[in-house]
Amino acid sequence: MKDVLNRRKFLACMSVVAAALPLGSSAFNFIPSKGKAFNFMLLGDIHFDKLEHHDMEYLKLKYPNDIGQIENYSRITKDNFPMLMNSAREKAKAINADLWLQLGDFVEGLCGSEKLAHQQTQEFISYIANLDLNRPFFVVKGNHDITGEGAREVYQKTVLSWQQKELKQLLTTANYTFVHKNARFVIFDCYSANESLEWFKKVMLEHKEELLFFSVHQPVIPYSARANWHIFSNPNQLTKREELLNLLGQHHAIVLTGHLHKTSVLTRSTSKGKLVQIAIGSVIDAPNAAVKDYLKGVKAYNENLLNLEPDFSPSTFKERRDNLEYERPFIKYFEYADLCGYATIAISEKNEVSISIYKNVDSQAWTKINLTELLKT
Repeated sequence: MKDVLNRRKFLACMSVVAAALPLGSSAFNFIPSKGKAFNFMLLGDIHFDKLEHHDMEYLKLKYPNDIGQIENYSRITKDNFPMLMNSAREKAKAINADLWLQLGDFVEGLCGSEKLAHQQTQEFISYIANLDLNRPFFVVKGNHDITGEGAREVYQKTVLSWQQKELKQLLTTANYTFVHKNARFVIFDCYSANESLEWFKKVMLEHKEELLFFSVHQPVIPYSARANWHIFSNPNQLTKREELLNLLGQHHAIVLTGHLHKTSVLTRSTSKGKLVQIAIGSVIDAPNAAVKDYLKGVKAYNENLLNLEPDFSPSTFKERRDNLEYERPFIKYFEYADLCGYATIAISEKNEVSISIYKNVDSQAWTKINLTELLKT
């Protein structure tokens, strides 16, 4: 029993401490950009999928309402995903990006067996490997990545093993942190949120870097019609939510999130300071899909956001309206658009941070925003 406890303590220690080691040229087969400045690539939900990844009888029995979605994601994976990745890869080369970060739901899941879940996940990993990015590719745990028979087991065995190789560090959970130059990256597992928050609090005790990028699948701050799809959204989780918000505000975090397949940039104040939240999706419905529902300005952050998806969960309308009303006084900057694509984040020699967001597979930025200035407003 003593040996078991010692082993548990060792693994817990390794997951908090060892995963905080810095990246560098010695850890990867490339030479990082010179100086303090660097760039990195940002992808949202992808939902990599093929029809052969699924036991159709399982879907008909367990997830009949998702069959149409799976057919659509399989089409997008075949027709549009390669164009997205080719465009992003060329952009990464052009800006000499040091790393890639994907914000969860990189696969569709719902496969029906551990064998099929492994096939789907491994095909995505192989796809990324065959792109010869020559840079580490990090993923956040999304709900679809762990949904369906065998999906959680595959995440633990296959995904963490893959991420361990990308990071060149021991990983025992989907929570990890690393330092690159003067920036700390936190990969936060919101599907073990209570444990993850305790882990994050310990990590922040050692945080000395100028910049903090907090990466999580679910939004921290609601910003759309689905204003109940954020972390710690239940009323009985308010204490933990405030604890997380204040910790992020205290360290002026730049929060990177997916989940909703929309684009948003906002600033939120807390009692400890301000944070910026970026939301992005990478499910490209068409390479020339139009931007819809573009909103800008704090006045646009109100209950009218619920009207953007009028058929979504009518039974939760009041809850979602109340969530937006609660957040409204704390929102200091707001942009929103129904668009998907990819993004690049640039850190200057003076640690100023900006984001360029690319619509669909475009090579020219749809918008560019100075995130450092937003933390000051």
